[in-house]
Formats: sequence, C-alpha cells, structure tokens
Amino acid sequence: MRSLLTRVSILMSHDQFITRSIELDIAHRVMHERVKCFSLHGHRVKIELTFVFSEQKEIGYCIDFREIKRVGGQWLDDMFDHGFIANPEDHIIINACKETGSKVYLLSLNGENKYCNPTAENVAREVFMAMDILFSAYEHLRISNVRYYETPNCWVDVNQNSIAPIEKEHFCHYRQYEIETYARDKGILEYDARIDRTEVFGAS
Repeated sequence: MRSLLTRVSILMSHDQFITRSIELDIAHRVMHERVKCFSLHGHRVKIELTFVFSEQKEIGYCIDFREIKRVGGQWLDDMFDHGFIANPEDHIIINACKETGSKVYLLSLNGENKYCNPTAENVAREVFMAMDILFSAYEHLRISNVRYYETPNCWVDVNQNSIAPIEKEHFCHYRQYEIETYARDKGILEYDARIDRTEVFGAS
C-alpha cells in the first residue's frame, strides 16, 4: 500500500465544483405568517450541496460523491428527515414534539431560544454553516453553495456572503461542538484502494 505521504495531488488551473443532492421529508410552520404557512405542513425538500476544490487526488477526484452523502447527507437526515424544524419560540409545537418523541430541530441564527422562523432562507443558512464545519478537515475542499428547494418550483441559494457575522457567531455557539463531534465520529473514508485505510482513520 502506498503511504498517504506519497499520495499524488493534482493542482488544477481553475476551481472546480462538485454537487450532491439530498432529499428529505421535513415539517415546519412560519409563525405569524398570515396566508397559509402559519399552519403545520410538510415538504419534500431537496438540498443541493456544492463544494469547490482546486486540487484533486491521483485517483481522479477531490472527494467521492458517496462521501458527501455519508457525512453531509447523513447529518441532514439525522437532524431533519421526518422531523419538525421549529422557531425556538413556537413552544406549543416544540412541547408536542417532545411529548410524542418526535424529532425537532431549533433554529439558532438569532441566538439560543430566540425568535427565528424556519423559512427556506433561514434553514439554508444553517445548513451551509453545518457543512462548513462538517467538512473542515477535508483537504483542498470547502462548501461553496447550498441550494434549498422547498418545492420543485421554489428554492433559495446560500453562500458564505449570505451569512451575517452575528448569525455565524450564534450558530457556532449553539451547534459547533456537536457538529465537530459528529464529524469526528464519522471520520474520513479513503476510497482509493491503494491507500491503507488505517492511515486515514488512525485505527489499528
């Protein structure tokens, strides 16, 4: 097996992008909205995770599509799928979810337990920041864009310029440690069969 220390990395002349799409079933409501969205409802959400890289491994890519799904897709599934995304001040719904053992995710852009509606715009910004943390240990790779389809005809795009510094501060205060722990538990999977996996994981 060749060592990680001798693995060839190919520097490209321009950035390249890789996207993995994840689909989830998510419920929410928008507090104080006056038309329809104040009512409890759900969506078949599609989330496109786009990463940018400028170097790739000798095998031919910077990251395998399956690795994006294994880490980023699984985090989205664990946090959101068949769950309720809630405004932290939506106490009736939050308590109902807890009493029924249902999955509930509280937004934190405005601070812990502060009013923040689970709109596509707000959820997409939290997803972007979560991916930024989850994939921070991957060489030559960073999250570039999150496209969040609330319906097939309605979506929002988020990049690093979409997030206010105070939102990042609040999110990291509330979520960073748990996401970093999640990432460490998942590890980084090596897909090149010529490289010893134990060198990647540090396992025996």
